[in-house]
Amino acid sequence: MTLDKKASPFFRMTDQKQSKKRSRIREVRPLTTDERASFFILALYLFAFFVSAFIYWDSLMLKLAGVFTLFGGGFLFYAALFISKGHDDDKESKHPLRSYLLSFFLMLLMLFLFRFVGGLIDDSQIALFTLYGGTLICLVIFRKALIQVVSLAALSSFIFVTAYNREMILSGELKFKDAIHQCGQALFRIGPIQDVANMLIAGNYVNYLNKVDYRDEQINILATREVIGSRDDELEKTKALLSFVSNEIYYVSDPNDGVEYAKDPIQTIIAGGGDCEDQTLVLCSLLESVGLKTYIAFTAYHVFALVQFDMKYPELKVEPYVYIDGHPCYALDPADPGAQIGYSAASRLRIERVFDVRKKNMVSFELLPQR
Repeated sequence: MTLDKKASPFFRMTDQKQSKKRSRIREVRPLTTDERASFFILALYLFAFFVSAFIYWDSLMLKLAGVFTLFGGGFLFYAALFISKGHDDDKESKHPLRSYLLSFFLMLLMLFLFRFVGGLIDDSQIALFTLYGGTLICLVIFRKALIQVVSLAALSSFIFVTAYNREMILSGELKFKDAIHQCGQALFRIGPIQDVANMLIAGNYVNYLNKVDYRDEQINILATREVIGSRDDELEKTKALLSFVSNEIYYVSDPNDGVEYAKDPIQTIIAGGGDCEDQTLVLCSLLESVGLKTYIAFTAYHVFALVQFDMKYPELKVEPYVYIDGHPCYALDPADPGAQIGYSAASRLRIERVFDVRKKNMVSFELLPQR
């Protein structure tokens, strides 16, 4: 007896399963726009590795690996730019270019807004929380776009550093590790990234900055008493308060246990002594309480104040210590008995960080005025 396969329910079910399986195998969907962007960025990274293998390293294995990555990058580049549709020509990408670009620019707008709001908040911890929260929200909403932007920024900085220093690289003077270090420096010059880095660094100094209390009633009474004969002149007020702190608050070291202690200015005044951090906190509190703009400068082993005047004083013969936003700032080192405006025990070349006393955030500074 001959078995009719077409009439048999078993064979019909088997044929249907095989037909569905073959159709699934043949079905190729087009790449979405964000997938194309990911492929393109990854291809650029592979090309960058290929170039690095031949200009930064002497290892034969790395050069061979670079050749393989070149082919891989070429395939990804071709897939990202030229594979536009699958076998079903009527099927379009679920993420058209227009919606992808809209998401990209909306993400940048949100990051800018969070950065702007964070800059308006005086409390550094709340500002840091706002910036982190905004970045997290952008990461949740625009997952791939945010990662792609950061990846592309890092790669662009690497390409720029490599092209700019090509002669040093080819001569062997600049190694791969040095190039990566320069990339990091270039990235942190970008405004939003620099803001995040500054807030992270400022977090380690919040304990010092929060000690400055120029609104304290006792601080204001003491400062007013010391500058009573200055005719409200900024230079005269600075001289009077610097003389008071450097001559009346004696230098006394902290306990030698490797931990830095910062006292409240009132406690330092009552005690009549403190280390350079304590003296600087007292001086900045007094100066700020009578209307002067101050900064705190940190070196590896010393802390001192900087003052910025609203007007020029021809009788002030010393050179400014640093420039902040193009404005000259003069050193005030209260740890030096008989201290004078414009002088400090620490060289200006050793200044690592400068903080705005009122805003409690780190600021950029120049040793020479910008031309």
